[in-house]
Amino acid sequence: MARDKHSPAAVVHELRATIREARTLLTNPTAESLDACRMRLEGAVEALGLLRSSLPSGDSSRDGALAAHLASLRTEIAGVQILLDSAAAFYSGWMRLAASMFSGYTANGNPAPPETGCRVLVEV
Repeated sequence: MARDKHSPAAVVHELRATIREARTLLTNPTAESLDACRMRLEGAVEALGLLRSSLPSGDSSRDGALAAHLASLRTEIAGVQILLDSAAAFYSGWMRLAASMFSGYTANGNPAPPETGCRVLVEV
């Protein structure tokens, strides 16, 4: 059975593929893969907007069949969210660690806030 490429089911199918690609990119969260993931997710947001404008149809059999596809899409999106949250937590922790290496620690053992002033070294 050929699908109309603009039907809601076909759009959801394409969205799942796009989200799956983004999830795969996030398994190696480098700056490049995060940027590629961002571009895919931006495209998915646009496609979701188009899909949203075509819902609901009022056709209970079509809407019922679409519900399963939308549940799968929601699962894919949840997987991407978990990976993005994990990458954000990792890089946030790394930034705190790097800041403590440069700024040291306070008297009570907490990382010192990074210095915001500028320093200039001049050799004569």
